[in-house]
Amino acid sequence: MLSFNVESWDVRKPLVRIHRSTYRATEFNPGFGPGGRFSPIRHDAVTIPTLYGSSSFDGAISETLFHDLPLTGEKRLAESALRAIVASTIAPRRPLRLVQLRGFGLQKLGFTRAELIDSNADRYPMTGELASRLYAESDCDGLIWMARHHDMSENVVLFWGRVAPDELEVIGAPRSLHRGGTAWDALLDAADRAGVTIDFSR
Repeated sequence: MLSFNVESWDVRKPLVRIHRSTYRATEFNPGFGPGGRFSPIRHDAVTIPTLYGSSSFDGAISETLFHDLPLTGEKRLAESALRAIVASTIAPRRPLRLVQLRGFGLQKLGFTRAELIDSNADRYPMTGELASRLYAESDCDGLIWMARHHDMSENVVLFWGRVAPDELEVIGAPRSLHRGGTAWDALLDAADRAGVTIDFSR
């Protein structure tokens, strides 16, 4: 059995989500798309839907649209990648219990940040398997860690079945990230500070 620490995410503490407009603000991803650091999570051969969020807009952007851009050299994001992408802000109606993947939580699990958080995609099978084990061996609502590309922000993944959509409140309606959208200027500002160029030719 894994040994881990648990911490709380407070009631009404905001979570910023970057997601496709086809999903509602509190709708969990059923597991579609490529696997990520802590997804898909599987239990008894069933994929557990998840919901990712961050404590800030910058953190949410860094873990989605900016996630696969190189850390060094030219960083370009195709404008076409922003179509149908929105930013929503939600908050829990109750405290959330989260497995701690930062600080002493990493040490207790027997991992370093480099192994678990700062690793590249070739480590995702291992990190995904760990997330599946933590789901199975805990009664927690999800996981929490510090964002890889924006280490000032807390990142959270919530587990369907442990958290219900009606336990999450929309406190900021979806805002479009595409050119002319209500979150466009915020995206441009974040891109400038991250050294990312929006490529209008793609």
